[in-house]
Amino acid sequence: MAKKKYTVLIFSQHASRVKRFILSPWTLKIGAVVLALILISSAYLFYDYITYQKNIFDLRELRSELNCRQAEIQSFLEKITLLEEQLTRIKLVEEKVKKELKEVQELKKEKKVKKLPPPPDSPGKSSRVSESPEPGRPSNKLRAEEVSILEKERPRLVSRLHLELMELSKEAYQREQTLKELKDFLQAQKSVLLSIPSIWPVLGRITSVFGETRLSPSSGGTRPHMGLDISAPVGTPVLAPADGTVISAGRESEYGRLVCLDHGHGYTTVYGHLHQIHVKVGDQLRAGQKLGTVGISGNTTGPHLHYEVRIHGRPVNPYPFLTKTL
Repeated sequence: MAKKKYTVLIFSQHASRVKRFILSPWTLKIGAVVLALILISSAYLFYDYITYQKNIFDLRELRSELNCRQAEIQSFLEKITLLEEQLTRIKLVEEKVKKELKEVQELKKEKKVKKLPPPPDSPGKSSRVSESPEPGRPSNKLRAEEVSILEKERPRLVSRLHLELMELSKEAYQREQTLKELKDFLQAQKSVLLSIPSIWPVLGRITSVFGETRLSPSSGGTRPHMGLDISAPVGTPVLAPADGTVISAGRESEYGRLVCLDHGHGYTTVYGHLHQIHVKVGDQLRAGQKLGTVGISGNTTGPHLHYEVRIHGRPVNPYPFLTKTL
């Protein structure tokens, strides 16, 4: 039996010729298979192209989100860095405050002063403690829906974290300012304590006390004694009882050679009947520095030092201030 054959006729509009193709069944089958393969390949390529375009779009979105996350992380890092710098400054100020407080306490003990106002309480340390899970309790893994919820809550959580960092920075700034104020206050107290004349200007026997009624050679009457008379041999060094500035150095009719020191904060001291003066007006003296020597200049019957302590120009009893010797 002869095999079937198929004839394909192709007519041309511009020519009267007709093209005829005689195809066997196998040729048609092969052509159908080839056409099917072309269609399948085209569909696969189209699907692959669509998938590729989708991946590019997702990648761009992911890159944009990654840039946003990096910007958020950078912002957090900057705020955390500023907070760490604040905490470092606070630690330095705290160390200075501790040092100043120790020096003030030592000066109070040394000078036996109890009337200076006490320093204010140092601000309490922050009690903020991060919560942590109880020991021994295993942490559950986040399920997909929990991750989704966290992702939805992320903007709110990020905003809250920014606010928390701002609050911490504000609290750190306030604490730093409080510590600086406390340091300034302690330095002021130390300055007052250092200005108190506490060193014996000369070692010797007290021959006349403060307030004692005595005869005044200049007026011929009596008057209270405004200082201490400390007996010592001529030439014995006279020392500054505290840091101070020489505001007077010369001769006076009653007290002879006389020196006056200004220690600041209203404290001044006077030294009379000196044999020699070793300082001049304007000199800055340190505690224990020599300012002159004991003598018998002025109206006196024997070698001694006339020593006065004045607070805002008013003479007070020098004896309670004499708490230290060199």
